[in-house]
Amino acid sequence: MALCSLLLVTCSAPGYVDTVLFLVTQDREHGGVTIEPVVKIEKGHFYEPAGDTKFMERHTGERVLPLYRQGQLVGRVQAAGAAEYSCYPAQYNARLQLSVPAGPETFSAQGLTYWLASTALLLDAPRPAAALTAQERALVERTARERLGQLGLTPSYLQAAQLTDAARITVAGKPALVGTVSALADSVGRAGATAFVLLEPTAAGWQVVYAEQKRFSDIYGQDFIGQVFRDTIDLDRDGTPELIVEQTGNEVYRYQILKRREGTWEVIYTGGGGGC
Repeated sequence: MALCSLLLVTCSAPGYVDTVLFLVTQDREHGGVTIEPVVKIEKGHFYEPAGDTKFMERHTGERVLPLYRQGQLVGRVQAAGAAEYSCYPAQYNARLQLSVPAGPETFSAQGLTYWLASTALLLDAPRPAAALTAQERALVERTARERLGQLGLTPSYLQAAQLTDAARITVAGKPALVGTVSALADSVGRAGATAFVLLEPTAAGWQVVYAEQKRFSDIYGQDFIGQVFRDTIDLDRDGTPELIVEQTGNEVYRYQILKRREGTWEVIYTGGGGGC
């Protein structure tokens, strides 16, 4: 407890720190930066944050928050008022103060960069994000397409599927690859499909340890739902980072947290987000 008091954080359940975790997004093309809440953690329990300006003002205000990339402290961020064109009241504009370069560690088809921020200092050991190589990116894309192939998609359909996001991360001291491939509906007669994959190395090579794939029945995307990796951080201080995933739908989105237990990944939280 003395260590917690010294660092001005609140200790709760073993391993956990009471905090609000935020996702920080930068549009590399247009330069805009936003911040919004993902989850509120109290006494080891995960709670959905209130999606309103009152919640944001209470937990951000004028404070400068620590900023992380894959568990490494990389700078600071400060909320700067509600985002003007957002459909989600808890999405605010933000100002970044990076202490290390943003770097091209991840691939985003939309040209976005992601970080995590928190109201309390999370004592992660530095784990610099590693660059995603062209070979690793191709492996993620090929593996996700194979998952789409299990849904009975035609070769031409699979060829139209595109990699939307991918990253190289560190899990339990070893590298891992994560990414999403999606094929959009054509609004005429072909529904869309998406596949999210997480790969870890084994003696036999890279193996899929978690995957979600879905084919949509509605060509207008009303039943669309997919998962996209955003970042990792060790929330419960057990040495293995959790994955922060955005679950997207038809004009709505929410967040999921994936945890690795005994070699198996599972969703331990779903909440936050918004939509129009």
